[in-house]
Amino acid sequence: MPTVLITAPGVSGPDDPRLVLLREAGWHIRTHRWPPGRPAQEDVIELVQGNDAVIASAAERYTRSVIERADTLKHIARWGVGFETIDVSAATDNGVRVTTTQGSNHWAVADLAFGLMLAVARRIVELDKQGRTGKWARPPGRDVWRKTLGIVGLGRIGKGVAQRASGFEMQVLAYEPYPDLEFVKRWNVELVDSLDELFRRSDYLTVHAPGDAENDRLINTERLGMMKPTAVLINTARGVLVDEDALYQALVDGTIAGAGLDVRVHEPPEDDRFEALNNVVLTPHIAGSTEEAQAVSAEMVVQSLLQAARGERPHGLVNDAVWDRRRGQTSAAGVS
Repeated sequence: MPTVLITAPGVSGPDDPRLVLLREAGWHIRTHRWPPGRPAQEDVIELVQGNDAVIASAAERYTRSVIERADTLKHIARWGVGFETIDVSAATDNGVRVTTTQGSNHWAVADLAFGLMLAVARRIVELDKQGRTGKWARPPGRDVWRKTLGIVGLGRIGKGVAQRASGFEMQVLAYEPYPDLEFVKRWNVELVDSLDELFRRSDYLTVHAPGDAENDRLINTERLGMMKPTAVLINTARGVLVDEDALYQALVDGTIAGAGLDVRVHEPPEDDRFEALNNVVLTPHIAGSTEEAQAVSAEMVVQSLLQAARGERPHGLVNDAVWDRRRGQTSAAGVS
């Protein structure tokens, strides 16, 4: 009987109805909820022991040490699309499959990106607080209608934001090295040649790029200085894309007008300085957390385990080398 450990939040327990297919297939299900913060590596190592698979949260880190000491582990399945907390190279070296629920929540993230844009522009959170205290101040916000929107990255989420912007008759600019030209033409997106141009021209700028080493602190003092003083920055992608010291200073100094942040460098954040700023709207990394998106994620993550157990290539496989190696081994053994 294979055993799966589930640390992903939102799972009520082994009897969660979304796990019925695993139970019917004979899987033994264990669940664990981490306390707030990042668990210690030794705690992760101890917990993972004896499990064939893990449906992983974003809290624990699967380092090389964790993976090499988890001698029964064959599959790390992320309930989500990010896998920065997993040493994929170490997983590949040790024959451990890494999968994500790719395509499970892009519409939800696009919704929140646009929602944060509106919330910052119209000062919704600030004015909600005033309304609840009986104050009736009426400070003006700023329009989104027919403004210029800059999008860093025109993948599924970036495309979704562009589509939503069309309803507001926004001029949409995008920086994307590998653009879908059919989409660009259909939705009247203007591709720009450089990030610098995008930062200079945008009234609202939303980031949808991977949080890899190449993009570390993509948004820094220099680029923030290129933006209009009336511009708003939105980040629902990865916290490491933003130099938070530089952003905080830009917001305090009035270099830019505001920001909407769903992701942070450290989660939960190690400081609360942004909380004191009225021109910032903060959400706790929940862009993809709608009931509908979570249902799709649950279906995808369960199917990835069942597919792999049947010898099929699982959905959302990140490290193809593990699958290629397995196919080579079965072919050499004469197994079709």
